[in-house]
Amino acid sequence: MNMQPIEEASAGRLKSKQDKPIVYSLRLVSGKATSAVSLVVALGAVLSGCLMLVRNTLEIYSLPILVGLCVILQFLFVDVFRQHRSWDYKIAVLSLVVFAGMLFLHALPEDVTGWQINGVFHRSLFASLVLVSSGLPALSISLFYLWGATPQADDISHYPLVLLPVLFALAVYVGLIAQLLVKGIPNLDWGILSKPYFNYDWPLKITVDDGWPTWTAERHSQLGILNHLKGTGLLMLLTSLISLPIGAGAGIFLSEYSRGVFGGIARFTITALRAISTFILGLTALSLAQSMDNTPLAGIFRGTFFNGWGTSVSTGGSFLVASLILSLLVIPVIARSTEEGCRSLPPELREGSLALGASDQTTLFRIVLPWAFPNLLTAVLLGCAEAGGSVAILMFIAGRGDYGVGPLSQVTSLAYLIFDIWYGEKSFRGAMLPYQFSAGVLLLLLTMSLGIAALFLKRWLIKRHRGEG
Repeated sequence: MNMQPIEEASAGRLKSKQDKPIVYSLRLVSGKATSAVSLVVALGAVLSGCLMLVRNTLEIYSLPILVGLCVILQFLFVDVFRQHRSWDYKIAVLSLVVFAGMLFLHALPEDVTGWQINGVFHRSLFASLVLVSSGLPALSISLFYLWGATPQADDISHYPLVLLPVLFALAVYVGLIAQLLVKGIPNLDWGILSKPYFNYDWPLKITVDDGWPTWTAERHSQLGILNHLKGTGLLMLLTSLISLPIGAGAGIFLSEYSRGVFGGIARFTITALRAISTFILGLTALSLAQSMDNTPLAGIFRGTFFNGWGTSVSTGGSFLVASLILSLLVIPVIARSTEEGCRSLPPELREGSLALGASDQTTLFRIVLPWAFPNLLTAVLLGCAEAGGSVAILMFIAGRGDYGVGPLSQVTSLAYLIFDIWYGEKSFRGAMLPYQFSAGVLLLLLTMSLGIAALFLKRWLIKRHRGEG
């Protein structure tokens, strides 16, 4: 009997079995390569779309990127069927959407207007929208098949949908800060920081030829932002002094004593207070100052200054009025934070204190408040940052601090200086315009320092008073 055909057949089957892992590996590598290329092209489309929001010249690359994305999606569509023996119609639909976006951008003129829109839009805006809206789902699909089309891959494929908005917001934030630093730091020097701004006529006594005294006016002017710095600090200090006892008391009440209808009303009132528009509060500050005109309290609410001839009343509002109104924004923050700090106290500590014979008041002041102190301090620092950076309230009553800074002086701050340099009178704008971004840098450093200090102090106090961390 001839055994050669049987031996050849057995050898062929053995060779086929040995070749299957190699073929499978080649198919796997081929599929991974297609998914990887698709991932890179989709990521490039998303990044290009984001960059086109800030640079119109990048719009010329939109059509080549979309062509590449459309082609690679078609390859991915075929490759997915070759590997999994099933059609993924999402890829085909996405490829058609990308192709439609190409046709739309190709037919779109460079500048778009009409449709009852009072404005002109560059084509880069629409290119950005097409690239991001098509690149983002392509990125998710590519990740899904690059990770093997498993349930874990399905979870990973959703990451771009979650991370992209965060990364985009972070990029915008970093870009704005970088632009502020680049434009503000060169003009930031000690000379402008150590001098106050003033521009007024000061009375001067002179003697004429016949020996009789007379008065004239001498113009005094100087550039600087010292008074605005002092005003920001004073505004934060007064706002904290007003807000701290009221906010802490409200928080303790909500945590320890709010029961029934009155407690619900108090909670709703504090929450609603935070939702009031800052412009409404600005008008409230202006109305409060105006209501005291022609009364003995006009100097306190309007603000006074000495102009060389005597004490005059300003036309705006004092630091006291501004702090009273700003405290309406800070009190809910302190109250909510204090309430959360008090409620976070473990029940065992409260029950143990009462079991040892301590009264409710002793437990409150010795146990509850020290436990809530980190939350309280953090809220105060964040409230200071909000008071220092607020401008919507001050724009109705603030001035330039020409005659100095004090609790009963007309209010001013760095935030208002930034606003006033752009919208103020022409002479003031021309003189102070180089320092607008410098004031923005100072305000940014101040508010960020308070935020960072609040974060680290809270951690340190939690470790000290609670033994955590």
